[in-house]
Amino acid sequence: MIYAGFCRRAVAFILDMIIVTIPTTLIFGPMVAVGTLALGANPADISAMQAGLVGATLVSWQLVAIVVTWLYFAFLESGKKQSTWGKRLLGIKVVSANGGRISFARATGRFFSKIVSYITFYIGFIMAGFTNRKRALHDMVAETYVVKRDFEEGQDLPETQFHTLSLVIVSIVWVLFLIGSTVLSVRLSQTPTQQAAANAASYMEELARKGTGLNAPLRATGVTYFYTPDGYRAVVTDPVSNNKFTLFLQNGTNEACCLAFPFGDCADTGVAECK
Repeated sequence: MIYAGFCRRAVAFILDMIIVTIPTTLIFGPMVAVGTLALGANPADISAMQAGLVGATLVSWQLVAIVVTWLYFAFLESGKKQSTWGKRLLGIKVVSANGGRISFARATGRFFSKIVSYITFYIGFIMAGFTNRKRALHDMVAETYVVKRDFEEGQDLPETQFHTLSLVIVSIVWVLFLIGSTVLSVRLSQTPTQQAAANAASYMEELARKGTGLNAPLRATGVTYFYTPDGYRAVVTDPVSNNKFTLFLQNGTNEACCLAFPFGDCADTGVAECK
């Protein structure tokens, strides 16, 4: 097989991203770290100008990183070796439809067309393992091919089988994995107080969607739910302090709010305070 497979391409891409990240991190990383430490030391003493400077540094870092990454990929993939340093280490290169060297303009188009591969939840990259001629989505857009290093200009670019069913199955599993990872990361990032509030708010919102009234208080672990003429209430026992706070879901609305948190701040619950 003359084409580079998904795993080889993935490893090469990871190596390339490590390489291009180093210079910008060395330049901007210390600046952002110092600014962040200053902001966290005593926020009350930080001026708007100082906060804006840290924000501007972050934005500059991102812009410079994009430019550096673009030039790295475009110059090297359109250069004599037809490959980035990561691709060279893995023994692969990028060629045009006629098997030859691509232009800087085409390499630029290939780089920015990766946006399409990103916004498809990376499925555009995964396609390289299953499509005809092992092309990722951005390869199709830019009309390029990734082949092994010993491929010579003038050789044929033979067609390969398109594994449609396998691509669909892998894509579905990948999307489910991303969703599960996102939900898990959100849950892990919540404090016990926020988790308790989120669970209570979610249950009240479910009751409201179903139009379920409560003739008597409904008690669950650490929570007591009430239904009043103006909406639902949940008295929640904070699992951290054992103090109580109240969530309220007004009739006609679909989002709960924090009605009272007498021994703390509603911000601790992660639920917006009722207005």
